[in-house]
This record gives sequence, C-alpha cells and structure tokens, in this order.
Amino acid sequence: MNYKKMKNLFLRQSYLDSWEDYENSLRKPSFIKWDYIILTASNEEQARTYREQIDYRLAQGLLPAGTHYAVLPDPDGKRVGSGGATFHVLKYIAEKEQQESAANLFKNRRILVIHSGGDSKRVPQYSACGKLFSPVPRQLPNGYASTLFDEFIIGMSGVPSRIPEGMLILSGDVLLLFNPLQIDFNYHGAAAISMKENVLTGKDHGVFLNDGNDYVGQFLHKQSEERLRELGAVNGQDNVDLDTGAVIMDSDLLYALFSLISTDGRFDDDKFREFVNEEARISFYGDFLYPLARSSTLEQYYREAAEGTINDKLLACRRKIWEVLSPYSMKLLCLSPAEFIHFGTTTELRRLVTADVEDYEFLDWKKQVATTAPEQAPYAAHNSYVGKRARVSAGAYLEDSYILDETQIGQGSVISNVKLRNVSVPDHVVLHGLRLLDGRYVIRIYGVEDNPKGTLEKGAGFLGTSLQAFLEKNGLSAEDIWENGEHYLWFAALYPAADTMEEAIRLSLIVKRMADGAASPEEREEWKKADRKSLYSSFNEADVLAISRWQHELESRILASKFVWAIEGLPWKGI
Repeated sequence: MNYKKMKNLFLRQSYLDSWEDYENSLRKPSFIKWDYIILTASNEEQARTYREQIDYRLAQGLLPAGTHYAVLPDPDGKRVGSGGATFHVLKYIAEKEQQESAANLFKNRRILVIHSGGDSKRVPQYSACGKLFSPVPRQLPNGYASTLFDEFIIGMSGVPSRIPEGMLILSGDVLLLFNPLQIDFNYHGAAAISMKENVLTGKDHGVFLNDGNDYVGQFLHKQSEERLRELGAVNGQDNVDLDTGAVIMDSDLLYALFSLISTDGRFDDDKFREFVNEEARISFYGDFLYPLARSSTLEQYYREAAEGTINDKLLACRRKIWEVLSPYSMKLLCLSPAEFIHFGTTTELRRLVTADVEDYEFLDWKKQVATTAPEQAPYAAHNSYVGKRARVSAGAYLEDSYILDETQIGQGSVISNVKLRNVSVPDHVVLHGLRLLDGRYVIRIYGVEDNPKGTLEKGAGFLGTSLQAFLEKNGLSAEDIWENGEHYLWFAALYPAADTMEEAIRLSLIVKRMADGAASPEEREEWKKADRKSLYSSFNEADVLAISRWQHELESRILASKFVWAIEGLPWKGI
C-alpha cells in the first residue's frame, strides 16, 4: 500500500473518530469539552450573522450545550488586527471569570478561539457572511450540509481532552485534518501545530524553522523560496514546517499577555486601547509568534512586516510585547499524517469544489451537496435548487442559489446567493447577490481570477479586461468610480443598487457588457446615473441576517422538491 493511500485511510479514520468525539460532546455531560468557544468578527453586522448561525445550531442540538459561546467584533467598528482581537478575547474572559486571584484567570480553562474577522477580499462572496461559514463540499452524517465552522467543531472535539488548560487559536480560513491523539501538550508557554508542506505552499504562508530540539528557532512569514532554502527551512523532499495558523498557549502565557492590558491583575481600559486600535493593528501571527521563536531578536522584531503599517504606536506595543513574551518559547508539533486545506481565493475555491474534490473522496466530499442537481452533473452545487430546464456548463459552481426556467450558466462560473430565471450568465464570472440593510439589492459581478486587492495603477484585471481598459472603453475617468484614496478594485463603485433582485441582475450584466465594450450608449448612461456600490461598501451595508434566512429557506425548498421528485419517479404513485 502506497503512502498516499495509507495517509487517506488514517485521515478518514481520524475523521470518524472526531465525529464520535463530536457526538459524545453532544450527548455525554462528563465528556471533556471546550469551556469557551469564541469567534472574532470584523464588525457588528458580521458578528450578528455568526451569532445567528450559532443560535441556529444550538436550537438544532448541533453544538455542545455546556460550552460558553461568544462572538466578538473588533471594538468600536475599527480594524484592530488579529492580535488586537486576541486581547479583546482575553478582556472578555477576564470579565466573565472574575477570579479572586488574577493569576488564576485562565487556569483550568480550555478555550477555543477562531479568528474569522477578515474582509475575505480574495473570495468576496464570503465577505458579508464570513468565510468561516462558507460551504464545505460534504453532507454530514446527520444530514446537514457542512461549513468550515462545522468542520472546526467536529475536528477539534477531541482536542480538549489532550490539553489540561489553555487556549487553542485557529485561523478561520484554513481546514486542518489530523488526529487529536497526535497532540500531547504538556509544555510551558506555547506550541505551534505544523505540517509538512511543499515549499511552494510555504512561501505564501508562515514557515517554522526547527531549532534542532523541536522548538521554533525562527518564524519566517511569507519569505521567498530562495530565502527559505538559504535559511535551511526546506528539507530533502522540498517540504517545510508550515505554520497552519493553529497555536496553543498555556495559562501562564495567557496571563502574561493579559498583564499588558491590566493593572494589578484588573483590566485597564487605557492600556487596552494602547494595544487595541486601528493605528497599531497588532497581528497575532506576526506580533505574538515572532518573540516566541528562540533565535528572535528585538532589533529584527522591530523590522518585521506589519498587518497595517509600521509606525510609532506599533513599535511601542512591540517593545512591551517583547518584554512579556520573549522569556517563553514555542514547541513545534509537526503532525503527520495530516492535511492543510486553504480556502484562499475564488480560483482556489472553484478548483477545490469542482476538481480537487475527487482527492477528498475518502472524506465523503462530493460535487453535489444538498441540491436538486443530478449526481453526475459536470458542475458542483451546494445548497442550490437547479430546475430541470436550466443548463449549467461544466466546471461551474453553484451555492445558495435558485437556477430556474431556461437559465444558462457559463463554463467555470461561480453563482452565489441569487435567484436566476431565464438569465444567461457568461463564462468564468462570479455572480453574487446581497440584500442591503435598506431593502435594496446589489449583484456583484467580477472575473473568477480577478484580484480585488489589485489596483488601477498596477494593471488589475476586471471581467476579462483591465480596470484601465474598462474606463477607456466607456469614456470614464478614475473619479467616476473612486471617490478618493488608492484605486483598488475592492473600492471601485461598479455595482448599481436596485429595488428588486431581478433588476439588480439586469444591471450587473450591463457591467459585463461595458467590460466587453458592447454596452449601448443608453446602458452606459443608465449605469452612470445609478447609485453604485463597491465590493467593500456593499458588504458593509449587507443585511447579513437575510443571508441566513435565505439559506435556511432554500434548504427546506430543496428537501421538499427532492421528496416530491422522488415520488413522481416511482412506477406506482398510490402512496
């Protein structure tokens, strides 16, 4: 038996074991569970949808009832970085615990934190609802369609019994497959969960350099392949020790961090605001992990890349963080067999659900999940109603959508959160719908391979052309789609808001014709006069609870339709 087959068998059994742990966490009061499960969010609207998703699962009996759940948006609506969000978590737990001895704040507590407050710029259809609740192509054994959050809860159900106390921090856009029995956390300070991955993957993430004693010697964040090889981080199989985003911190280390935002063991709001603000924007991975590496130096720490910009406020915070964290070290837990799946870009997502899904058959992943689409269809569908007359081309991906009547979906297109009736969607585009808080609708259309972080000045692509060509083809200036600031696709006011979804869909297809240079003068004038939103503003103005309602209603419609169609297909209908 080859290594890949053995690895897949191991991971499948690990998943089955985790599912058993998950079921025990639901049924058995004595089963060791997380004391806290805390999600971080980018703003209050995103936090609302996270809370709704958790409440829905609690009502359905899908989460352990004995655990305390919380969702914490960045304070005051400001982006404070993943490190700032971690300080916010420590503040929340301190206020909940209210121990007589401050040093006991985090003792005997098992805490799971999932950082999920990003804007999801590279997969914009998840900006509003959060990438954490994006679909995973699997129907769970209990019949529910899975999401990243569900996979986290299931996969981490066995971890509490492996750590006596402390906090496990996860990144909300990375799915980790491993067996909790591989973890044995009896170390002082921190432990990083790592996996062997090819250097080509490692250069786009963080990499740990082993000091020779299975401790982290250096933390190498997004270094070039040449630099990783030069430092000796690449082994003979071209693999590195990848930073998976999963880190365990013991109670002493947590208290050391808490000391930065407290005075005499009590929370100090002034100190909190010194570390948790938009200017410093402290990163958990850049600012907390680097001082824990044994070969780190304060001078280099000051020069490390920042989540925002390097400025005086950040440097002042780094000096104090260094003082409390540098006495600790970080154990390197390199798990094998294990798997790392990153939900990074729209292109990666489409490839994962339409092609790579076959590599995960051992986990029961499949193209069709909770849908009326035929099982052997050449496209992927998740929680989507596909009518019998609709035509969907190969390589497309449908999620949370109705595809009705004579609708035609182009090859390789991604359709999300819309109802399409007699609509023709071009090839290789994303069509994503949002309902806004004012009741209107916006349909965002862009190319599957477009990068919302791209700028006009650097030739960013848009719908098969470039932003510059889009302006030129339609006689527009930069001021027509950007009010001020840098000219990112993310901030371009391209998408007209409309009173109905049908009208918003029509207007979005005008945007595509404008990109093709095929829009009529009347269409261009209508677009110019419209109240237009950007990817950024539409996500910030989205009615996130409407997304959850839409998904649940669609799920019910699909189940009912599949039942009726099954009856209609029986030779005897007298039942």
